[in-house]
Amino acid sequence: MNTDENMEVKLPNSLTALAQLHASVEHFCRSRAIHSDTEFKIDLALEEVFTNIVRYGYDDTHPHEIVVRFKGNRDSVRISVEDDGRHFNPLLAPAVDVNAPAAERRIGGLGIHLVRNLLDQVRYQRRPAGNRLILIKRLGKEENEHGHP
Repeated sequence: MNTDENMEVKLPNSLTALAQLHASVEHFCRSRAIHSDTEFKIDLALEEVFTNIVRYGYDDTHPHEIVVRFKGNRDSVRISVEDDGRHFNPLLAPAVDVNAPAAERRIGGLGIHLVRNLLDQVRYQRRPAGNRLILIKRLGKEENEHGHP
């Protein structure tokens, strides 16, 4: 882990690693004076992404590594989540009609809808080694007024 604006965390593909993921988000955000509301949004979005990778990303029960990289600057936080699971671009999932009655909604898709609403930008890259989801959260005036570097 670097002490500058970058941080990398390697996690096993197990839901037991959620505690380590939450601790990493907290450490990254607190060390950069990121507002607690922004930290909450980043944490919730990452939990959703990580949980979906663990639950649906692999065709086997072997251990796999999920790498989460945080990069911050004055204006935004960029997080990449990389896994070696099956090819899956969550951005291609049809949009969810959250106004439709629950009985009429198709199953799935609420997670990426949540992530898109919590963050400012979500991008996907298929890499030879697997998937990379890039999450970007712009920092508001709260961070810049409270001593964000």
